Amino acid sequence: MKDLIISRRHFIKNVAMIAASISALPAVNVIAGVLTDVSRMDDLERAVFAKMLKISLPTGDSTLVDPASLPVLPTIEGALLAGMAPNIRQGLRGGISYFNEGSLKAFGDRFINLNDADAIRFVDQWSASSAPPERALSMGIKKLTVLAYWAIPNTWGPLGYDGPVSDKWNLSSLGNTPEPTI
Repeated sequence: MKDLIISRRHFIKNVAMIAASISALPAVNVIAGVLTDVSRMDDLERAVFAKMLKISLPTGDSTLVDPASLPVLPTIEGALLAGMAPNIRQGLRGGISYFNEGSLKAFGDRFINLNDADAIRFVDQWSASSAPPERALSMGIKKLTVLAYWAIPNTWGPLGYDGPVSDKWNLSSLGNTPEPTI
């Protein structure tokens, strides 16, 4: 029983670290790390992210670029996962497995095997859950997926966005602005 409590606490601590890391991603420049065997996605992770990509970015009747035609999964792997600290990456790997199994009780099958309508309902249920690990995992996996899609410049055209003005105007970087002092 003591091992179960420690494992549960360790899991919740890792989920909290993952959620904090994911929520900080838009605030910092994502720097791709070195892709190692430890940071590479396994087959389950690829399937979970592929399913999340399919249900999170339905571009069918729009001018948006079809995610299936873009290297979204390699972007997730190379730009986001490769840069994670090993302990956070390992926690995310366990969290993705937990997320995939989470739909068994309510939907009778794993997330990757659900039809699209049930997969959307499952993600919505976990996103609105009162349990922090469920909210963190569903919103974190979805956020990583959507961030990777929009990180690909080919997706910007239909929005009328032609890239950062700092690049177009050849503005040199002045670095980060320091925090104000009181």
